[in-house]
Amino acid sequence: MLGDDAHGSGRRNGGPHERLNAVKLFMDESGNGNPSQPLIVGAVELGDDADDVEEQVRNLYKRLFARSSLVGLPGFEEFRKNGFHGSTDPREVSGPFLELIRAIFFRAYMVVTDRTEVPGNSEAELIEFMYVKLLSDLLIRHRDEPELLCYIEQNESMRSIIRRLPASATKRAHETLGKAAPLPQLNIAMVAKTDYMSMAIVDYVMSAVTRWLQADCTTNPKDWAYRAFREIEPFVSVLYSFERGRISSRRDPLH
Repeated sequence: MLGDDAHGSGRRNGGPHERLNAVKLFMDESGNGNPSQPLIVGAVELGDDADDVEEQVRNLYKRLFARSSLVGLPGFEEFRKNGFHGSTDPREVSGPFLELIRAIFFRAYMVVTDRTEVPGNSEAELIEFMYVKLLSDLLIRHRDEPELLCYIEQNESMRSIIRRLPASATKRAHETLGKAAPLPQLNIAMVAKTDYMSMAIVDYVMSAVTRWLQADCTTNPKDWAYRAFREIEPFVSVLYSFERGRISSRRDPLH
């Protein structure tokens, strides 16, 4: 399944193939190329029903794709071509998708920066640092698991970074632990969103977080950005800012 674009590293040998007991992560970044937005790297972890979730997302896509009444609506043809996307889907698409993800189980992990406290001379270096940080934390979190399967949306500019991530994240996890302890094998693949439509979950979560952060983290229920964030906050295991520290987590939610 991981194919030619797969890269792996960890404690076990073996090919980059899906295993029933592997933890599945879907990762993406948001705000890159747009200095007016916070830069976010996020991961969504699905449970043992990951295949069922993927089927539900695909079935919803098929139903919405077939709605001829939406033809001509801004964003609808892009949705038909590329699948769900949090920043461009019309409300007639985003509404049903949000209802779907609120009814499934997933965990979201995000690191965010305003680009002032993250090392790197370029945005690509910032993004790589953030991926390494998040993946190393996830390796430690799941250190009793045999494997982490990580899918990242296909992006040519990410290809060289992805090749380095398994070794870099594993090294950082060992540094954090202070010893060369056993860790899951980390296998990473680049995939098109149309190949794994569940990728859109992390995109929608990051879109909600971006709007809320741009609204100065408002807690006013009259503000739509806050209401939208509250819809996804129960699924947020951690939202960590390099400048402000932990913003929200399951242990310390906003409400």
